[in-house]
Amino acid sequence: MESGVPLHHVGIVQPSEAEAMTLMSLLGLAEDYRGYVETWQALCIFTRPEGAAPIEFVIPNGGPLAKFNKGIGGLHHIALTVPSLDGVKARLEGEGMKLLSDAHVKGAGAFLCNFLSPIYTRGLQVEFIELFGNGRGSRAPRAGGA
Repeated sequence: MESGVPLHHVGIVQPSEAEAMTLMSLLGLAEDYRGYVETWQALCIFTRPEGAAPIEFVIPNGGPLAKFNKGIGGLHHIALTVPSLDGVKARLEGEGMKLLSDAHVKGAGAFLCNFLSPIYTRGLQVEFIELFGNGRGSRAPRAGGA
């Protein structure tokens, strides 16, 4: 990986939207945008960055993340911006590693993403982000979380 790969965000799983809002309030964070990722059945709420990378609060609605950390949530991943997910995939495969999904996934904003399994990183889950458009959220309405 080339040096200086920018941090896109840090992802924290929360068991409910109310708990995410409570933590955002405690930390003095404001919502920037939100979106729903069907692949992971999760509402994703991105905070407005104040001179730093945002925090993403991930609220599972069933699916594979519902039992993360025995259902109590917690730090889930760091996300790095890369110029090409296909380039990352090819490089990692050349080193004997695989991304979690064969196909890249549309994220909760104007980006595609894929994850490197923590089996390759001594427990750290890394999400790779390829931006498109302005690289921000869809400004989806808050009601219903979709």
